[in-house]
Amino acid sequence: MTGFVSLVGAGPWDPGLLTLAGRDRLARADVVVADYLANPALLAHCRPDAEIFQRTAGPRSGTRLTQSEIHALLLEHARKGRHVVRLKGGDPVLFGRGGEEAAFLREHRIPFEIVPGVPSAIAAAATAGIPVTHRDVTPAVTIVSGYEAFEKLGSPVAWRHLAHAAGTLVFLMGIRNLRTNMERLVASGRDPATPAAAVRWGTRGIQRTVVATVGTLADAVERAGLRAPALVVVGDVVRLREHVAFFERRPLFGRRILVARAEGRAVGLVERLARLGADVVVVPCLRLVPLAPPQGPSPTEVVARIEAAEGIVVSSPEGARRIHAALVEAGRDVRLLGDRIVAAIGTGTAEACLRMGLRPDVTPDRAHSEGLVATLADRGLLGRRWLHVRGSEGRDVLRAAITEAGGSYDLLVAYRSVRPPVSPTLVRSLLPPEQGGEGIDAIFVSSGRTLRNLERTLAEHLGDEAARRLLETTLLFALGPVTADAARAMGLRVEAVASRPTDDDACELLARHLGTTDQGGETSMA
Repeated sequence: MTGFVSLVGAGPWDPGLLTLAGRDRLARADVVVADYLANPALLAHCRPDAEIFQRTAGPRSGTRLTQSEIHALLLEHARKGRHVVRLKGGDPVLFGRGGEEAAFLREHRIPFEIVPGVPSAIAAAATAGIPVTHRDVTPAVTIVSGYEAFEKLGSPVAWRHLAHAAGTLVFLMGIRNLRTNMERLVASGRDPATPAAAVRWGTRGIQRTVVATVGTLADAVERAGLRAPALVVVGDVVRLREHVAFFERRPLFGRRILVARAEGRAVGLVERLARLGADVVVVPCLRLVPLAPPQGPSPTEVVARIEAAEGIVVSSPEGARRIHAALVEAGRDVRLLGDRIVAAIGTGTAEACLRMGLRPDVTPDRAHSEGLVATLADRGLLGRRWLHVRGSEGRDVLRAAITEAGGSYDLLVAYRSVRPPVSPTLVRSLLPPEQGGEGIDAIFVSSGRTLRNLERTLAEHLGDEAARRLLETTLLFALGPVTADAARAMGLRVEAVASRPTDDDACELLARHLGTTDQGGETSMA
């Protein structure tokens, strides 16, 4: 059986600019082959069992996939009957080799589709406050490869045409040959006083814009230390930046925040922080793996232990999913719970319970075991027969409190956590610019376990000393007092603590401590 390949545009970087069609294809993919300019945060839309190949081509990269190797991957997995997503930055057919890959697939009789993406040529310029067209300035725009068209034999650039064209010019991959390209424009008749701008990492919270003229842009970019990836905009529309710029004025613009969470659990927080202007780096630190017999309980055992209990404590969203899965596999449903009390630790867990058809009766204000103990004690419920559904690692706070109150405590371990692999390129991007990275301003951790795994992941790729130095010198924010205590036990200073385990509270905390009222991402007019 032949599979199917979706050539998907990931958009320019901002995870909110992935199209609904792109998100749908990622959610259904068996295999994803992603370019390095595709935001790794988008992979949170994939199923946990999806096989990911993250291409690491680019500045300071490690191993890389060649184009022939990418073709081989697409062919291999499609022939196995899998749905393969080829995830490409921006739009897949705008200098993205999507046309080449589509032709290759057709040649080998592999069915495919092209899912357009938001082009970086338009979006990056827009977030820099430069609309590429404007009814009072120009009705036309020309998009040019600043690198490939210059380098490739047989793909000459019509410089005289570009120099005299009445419209905006956008050069993608514009840094490597910037000086030569601008000189050729001038030599072909373009006025060297024409406004020009270079935009690095458009739509990211670390976006930088250098504004100058065609004659001075290369020098201005060199002085600013602007590196690839970047595009170049040439034309009078650049003057509109003074009136249109908005992105740099967001409260968290210029802040790079590492979010350490379980796989698939950071999507909402990432999108909220991105809307506030932050550049968010998601480092997955936990992968939750269901425990099947003989390591874990069978569905019939789960049913029997629910029937023996008067109440069920659910510690995490994964616990809610495991209960629901066991009921379905056993041929039962939520009616089994009857009048049993359902207690959910945290609003995220409560929401997951509701999605599974389990309506929580108890959700403590403080989202940890101590908070639940206090709430159950206030309601006179500690002395009941309780079934606690959680992962393989946890504290015995509930067991001690329930037993002391005369109740019975039954622990059902339904899943375990492992530390997932993380791209070396992603980890190296956390290093300061002088060491080839982008730097990091803050770390947000959701539990002691994620923090410990984060340290192990950093050490694996950077070495023990560099990992420790990064943790000790970066502002650390914790989700809840239990997480904060775990960080302090590791000898780390906690800058501030989010009192409630919600994405809104986390965003409010980070904006309060890291935010500014106005930021300027422009270097200067040269």
